[in-house]
Parts: sequence; C-alpha cells; structure tokens
Amino acid sequence: MVERRGQPKVSKFVEISISHKVIEYCNRYNESPFKAWKRLIKHRAFRDLMKEHFKKEFADFRVDKLINDYDSSKNFYYKHIKKWMKNRTSGIGLLVNKDLLKKYPKILKYFNK
Repeated sequence: MVERRGQPKVSKFVEISISHKVIEYCNRYNESPFKAWKRLIKHRAFRDLMKEHFKKEFADFRVDKLINDYDSSKNFYYKHIKKWMKNRTSGIGLLVNKDLLKKYPKILKYFNK
C-alpha cells in the first residue's frame, strides 16, 4: 500500500462531532462560530478527538500546535470547519439536518450573509 502525502482525510465521526459542537456552542453562548471553535479547543476531550484525526506518530505535536498556536487553529477553522458547518446548514444538509436546525436556529444567520 502506498502512503499518500498531504493532508489526512477527516473521518465522518470527527467531522460530525466537531461541527455539531460548534453549532451547539454558537447557540448556547450566543457567539460567532469562530469563537465557539476557540472555546471547543479548550475543552478537555478535544485532544483525544484530534488524536483520532491525526493518526501518525506526530499526532501529539500537531494537536499541541493546533491548541496553542493561534494561526494554525485559525487555518484549521477556515479550511475545514467553516466548510463542514456550511454543508450541514445549507442545501442538501439543510434537508437532512432539520432537527439540528430546529434545535439551534441562530446558526443560520452566520451563513446567510
């Protein structure tokens, strides 16, 4: 098996759990998705969740950099999380996730701009 270079694929479990928690934090604390992402980074179980995503031997280094470095967390947000949340709250994702949007309606205002 040939090892592929570049960014690792994100598992659906990690994608769904992060996007759901960011949407939940947006509505619970009435803040923007980026601030909710920064709040999620500080959660005690976040390190284990991201180790699931970074499966190689440098997982600890990458997770520490994601948690402690502002620029890397900002880049991860703009490259991944913004896209995941938009997929969950618009288009086909809107039809699939109606229960999620009924429970957290404030998230739509960030993507209808």
